[in-house]
Amino acid sequence: MNLEDIFRLYEDVKDDLKFFAASDVRVKILLSLNKGSKNLTRLRKELHLSSSTILHGMYQLEKKDYIFRESGNYYLSQTGEISTNKLIDVIRTIHTLNKCKNLFLGHEIGSIPLELLKDIGCLENATIIRSTITDIIKPYNVLSKFLSETKNVRHLSSVFFTSNIRLLFENLEKNGQVHLLLTEEILNKLLETVNPENLKRGASSDNLKLGIVADNIQISLTLGDNFIALGLFSTNGAYDINTFLISESKSAIIWGERLFNYHLKFATEFNFNSLFNHKPILKIN
Repeated sequence: MNLEDIFRLYEDVKDDLKFFAASDVRVKILLSLNKGSKNLTRLRKELHLSSSTILHGMYQLEKKDYIFRESGNYYLSQTGEISTNKLIDVIRTIHTLNKCKNLFLGHEIGSIPLELLKDIGCLENATIIRSTITDIIKPYNVLSKFLSETKNVRHLSSVFFTSNIRLLFENLEKNGQVHLLLTEEILNKLLETVNPENLKRGASSDNLKLGIVADNIQISLTLGDNFIALGLFSTNGAYDINTFLISESKSAIIWGERLFNYHLKFATEFNFNSLFNHKPILKIN
């Protein structure tokens, strides 16, 4: 869609946008009815508003065909239900961006596909971990704790941190599943660092999978059994070691799984035979 088309659409709907944004009462009525039909008494108790205030908002919503009344109860119409769910999505998105401003502002987001950026509200319950003057590697210390308490790990990264790589491979000793998607440079660093016998054991048991992603990936994503951790690069090209996102919420973990699987589609599976046969593994141009 070109810019002129977007401007035209905006002119068509700008009054509707104002209708949603201009009244706390109307928004709260829609959000309440999205949980199910209610009568006036229940709405008054739930919204802590007077009957006259609620009825005025109801009247305006009925005129727009967002709600209807039947047998003393108020319901969302079909268009009201669709609009309210989109409104909830916008609320979650803005809340997440405000809460996670230090993670996203001034950072590269090109490794996150558009469909996942649109669903960024899934990270609403995340916590931003930042370095302090007494713990300059606090983000990695927090991640290390989560890694030590999980069994299965998926890791997408274009950065290398020795301590956490060690913890990843300790998960293989727990008979956990470890799936790594790494850039060519980071994969080579891993192969230089990790004991080849650990790699062989993991590959032989099918508990270890390695994939190669494009060199221009700028992200660090770690998924455990019950957490997601996300780090980004600054717009100057350097990885930001001072800021990390951590979440244990189901919606955030599912969001992270979608991000991992998106990059998995474009990854090249690593051939362990080259390692076992002692042949050159990768050459970086």
